[in-house]
Amino acid sequence: MRIKELIFHVGIILCLSFVIGISANLSLIKQYRKGDFSQSFLSPEDFPSIQFIGIFEAEDLFVGGNAVFLDSRAEEKYLEGHILGAVNIPFEGGERIVEEQLPFPRETTLIVYCDGNECQSSVLLAKVLAEFRFEDIRVFFGGWAEWVAAGLPLSERNDT
Repeated sequence: MRIKELIFHVGIILCLSFVIGISANLSLIKQYRKGDFSQSFLSPEDFPSIQFIGIFEAEDLFVGGNAVFLDSRAEEKYLEGHILGAVNIPFEGGERIVEEQLPFPRETTLIVYCDGNECQSSVLLAKVLAEFRFEDIRVFFGGWAEWVAAGLPLSERNDT
């Protein structure tokens, strides 16, 4: 009798999990059904200058001083803390801010990051940078969260 009750409860939990998962991701499901991934995904053919990197490559580039880190988060989050030496270019600012704040040669290696794996502003900013013909753009997908968790150099509030 207990096994049947256990199986019944597990079934209820699985059904509820399915319903909650569908509800929480309804907008993504609609986007998928329409075939519209232009905001979040990159095709290597369309954006050959953009590549994704992990924490180890980001750290190597930081230590070697061979790249400029760009924080695509909102200014408030940037001011609370960011990767040491990073330049804040909130994605909401669009192309105008990119032109104003990037006095770097087009061949400069740019590391773009945001909060972490679920944040898309770094990918969107990378697309804008590619449109401005920057040649070496790398999206650090682990972003701020992974950098902090790894204990790497930070600039904290008012220490820009």
